[in-house]
Amino acid sequence: MQLYHSFTNQFHFIVFLGLFSLLLVSCNKKTEEVAPIEIPERLEISPASQSVMIGETVTFTTAFFDNMGNPVASPSDITWESSNLSVASINQDGVASGLSAGQTTIKATYQSVEATALLTVVTSNDEVATVTITPSVSEITLTEMATLGISVKNNLGEEITGKTATWNSGNIELVTVENGEVTAENYGTANVTATVDGIQSSPATIQVIRRGTFTNRGSGTAKLRIENDVLQVVLADDFSTSSSPPDLRIYLSQNNDNVNDAVELANLDSSSGRQIVNVSSEISITDYRYVMIWCKQFGGVYGVADMGE
Repeated sequence: MQLYHSFTNQFHFIVFLGLFSLLLVSCNKKTEEVAPIEIPERLEISPASQSVMIGETVTFTTAFFDNMGNPVASPSDITWESSNLSVASINQDGVASGLSAGQTTIKATYQSVEATALLTVVTSNDEVATVTITPSVSEITLTEMATLGISVKNNLGEEITGKTATWNSGNIELVTVENGEVTAENYGTANVTATVDGIQSSPATIQVIRRGTFTNRGSGTAKLRIENDVLQVVLADDFSTSSSPPDLRIYLSQNNDNVNDAVELANLDSSSGRQIVNVSSEISITDYRYVMIWCKQFGGVYGVADMGE
């Protein structure tokens, strides 16, 4: 009889371990992941704005980003050109030579991908060589404004004071600008430039975004923005939610308590901190009201940010 009880207890213990193991596997198992959205490849030129004296040279370099937005080695067959060959020439190593006073656009091209920078050629160090807008990137909502400033320098990098800029918006349907004061007109991204003594700045990027604060077991900020013509959901540095539930996903939703008719975007990589997710080009920045963190396996909201109507 004692042997029977011992065998029975061992059997129950083994069954318990098996059920417990299955439970652990179930709680940690994730459902099928969503494929990330690919975006257009892009080039960037550095420096974005440069100056040089007549007869001197300056070298431009490139950075290349793949269709997931990751930096990778720049292709070897990038071609270079100057928009004004009387002002400056450039060879296929990215070395530009100043020929006469003025400003030219330097363009780098790889297949169908292009990037541009500005080169100013001066005759003396008393002239305006570079105009820089600060900040170079501003995010505002439709109810906000941004104030931009300028830094004007000579070829030696010395500040020139007392100059007045002429301001221009590259897309007045999105933002307007007057004396450095930017007003949002619609959602999207527009470039703003400032010109001093005929010398133009590199563009400052103005992003008109939607922004919301997480509630319902989440905290911090979410943003919807358009960058490089791609809609993105951005969980800000201050974002946080519970680290306990498995299989948390990021959604765009019209409801604040479920994911009926919502769009699943990506896995939540971390329960806190910054995360950027690209959104399909078929979705507009105004299509959904909420950014939601949802447990796909078991259901439940672990953060919802109201982006406003």
